[in-house]
Amino acid sequence: MGRFEPELNQSTSKKQKIKFDVEDRISRLSDDVLVSILSCLPIKVAATTSVLSRRWRMVWTFVPRLEFDASSTFLKIRNKTYGSMRSDIFIDSEKVRFVNLVNRFVELCPLPYIDEFRVCFDLDRSHKPDIDKWVKFVFEKKAKRVELDFARLIGLYPLKRSLYTLCPLSLGLPSSIPLTSLVLKWVDVSDRVLDNFLSNSPFLECLCVQRSRTLVHVRVAGPSLHLKSLEISGCPNLRSLQLHATNLLSLKYFGPQVEIPFENVPNLTTLSIGDYPYPPPARKLGRILTFFPQLQKLALYIEDAEGLQRRHREFPLMSQLKQMELRVSASDLDSLLFLASWLDACPSLHRLDLDWMWIRLDATRRIKKGRRIVHHSLKTVKMTGFVGETELCMFLMESSVIFLEKIVVDPNPAYTKGGPYENMDINPVRALAVRKRARHLKSKYDFGDKLVII
Repeated sequence: MGRFEPELNQSTSKKQKIKFDVEDRISRLSDDVLVSILSCLPIKVAATTSVLSRRWRMVWTFVPRLEFDASSTFLKIRNKTYGSMRSDIFIDSEKVRFVNLVNRFVELCPLPYIDEFRVCFDLDRSHKPDIDKWVKFVFEKKAKRVELDFARLIGLYPLKRSLYTLCPLSLGLPSSIPLTSLVLKWVDVSDRVLDNFLSNSPFLECLCVQRSRTLVHVRVAGPSLHLKSLEISGCPNLRSLQLHATNLLSLKYFGPQVEIPFENVPNLTTLSIGDYPYPPPARKLGRILTFFPQLQKLALYIEDAEGLQRRHREFPLMSQLKQMELRVSASDLDSLLFLASWLDACPSLHRLDLDWMWIRLDATRRIKKGRRIVHHSLKTVKMTGFVGETELCMFLMESSVIFLEKIVVDPNPAYTKGGPYENMDINPVRALAVRKRARHLKSKYDFGDKLVII
């Protein structure tokens, strides 16, 4: 590149000039360093560096992390064209562009190995030839982390939606797989295929399967199993879940009611279980938790708050629990003061996240009061979908106000976060009532800037 030679002032001799070298020093860096830099960027952005110069033309192809997430682009198109007769045309056109883009990257990749391959977009069985090509590429390149997320991004999930079926054996893939993480969302996977992954992936530490309709009997067991994190969610035809994994640290189960041998996963520190829209395993919550006094994080998704209140007024002692997440479906007629005994049984609890769904406002009902406790460890409380559950708020503030560092109140429910309706306001009348209640609480208790109203 050229050099710039400015004069310092008029008295400076023309022979006395300072030369500033503006040579592109970044391009002088080694290939390994440049690839490391580009690895921090989305792959689509990294590819645009190919136009900078001849030096950069092929550098991006050596990035070992291939992530293709066009969900935000898809949502922007849908929001802009919503209600238009041409909406589906634009969406189908975007799908074609996305598939062609992934195909191009797959064909150009010169690496013998890759670290990660991730695809997140609304695809189904109609794209099987292309997805098969990606799956074959992934396993031939001995990828360590693989994620296929074909969730529908907008609207209701049709019951007869045609999902892509993962069948690596039919593609002639190797039996030994160096996977450390496998995430399958809205992908049909059979019991046999999942068992093959577990048997032939000696380094597998993370396994997640969501919305598979062909999964019936899951068996996670084996003396050489190194699995540390397992999630089985929303698989409607599941009939059994056999667990025997002493290394398992995190388990999330959200689905039909099945018997889970919790005694065979003795080292869990994180447990997430839910009930909606299936018969709730959470009904046996007390018995389940007796297996895990060492739990540090507990997440519960509860549809029947009133029923849970009747069954679980007493909560087993969880002396190690640091974080609790509760998603509760209830009306304002229900009282959540039964959570007081839960908090009393969790003396080390540091953070509490509460998310309410489908709650009615009833400002005329009489406020109930619960027994008072003093909680020394609770520092942060976050309430999403908040409609002014005054009793619980009063209890939390009276029992923890001295020690709390922050309490966040958000009227928008958590299920809208990260989705197409995230920035849409809730009903303005409801929002006004919610914020009025929140301001009342703020004036009643000396919280200063600790109480944040979103």
